[in-house]
Amino acid sequence: MAESTLDEGVVSPGFVGGAAALVTFGMLAYVTVLLFDRLAVALVIGALSGVGMFYTIPYTIRRADENYVRDDHQNLARSFHPGAAGYALSGAGVVVLALLFVFENPLLPIAVALALAMTEYVVLSRALPRAGESSVEDHEDAWSSDDWDE
Repeated sequence: MAESTLDEGVVSPGFVGGAAALVTFGMLAYVTVLLFDRLAVALVIGALSGVGMFYTIPYTIRRADENYVRDDHQNLARSFHPGAAGYALSGAGVVVLALLFVFENPLLPIAVALALAMTEYVVLSRALPRAGESSVEDHEDAWSSDDWDE
């Protein structure tokens, strides 16, 4: 029997991410309209967090799969780090929602959240391993605490 991967299963990580994105979008947009009665801002908040969840959930599932192998095509689309983007964007929507309690004008909270998300993406794209990569270096020269026992 052939071995199947997570992406070939009945429910793929992308499908789970899409479902989580829709739920996140709907719930945060609803809460924003309920609290502030601003539909346009609610759509921005829901979209930021929803897109973040769309990237975060599949990244997390693929990181947990030991058999997942990342495509190593050297094009511009492969330099994008979905985990970093997901974590940065999913928090940005909540930042806008929190800052709406402080500021009357919604443009300042949106600008602050986008600047924060861009900064988070830059840091996280360097710190987080990509799906399909080991977070620990596997070659001989890698530092290990096992050397202390000798």
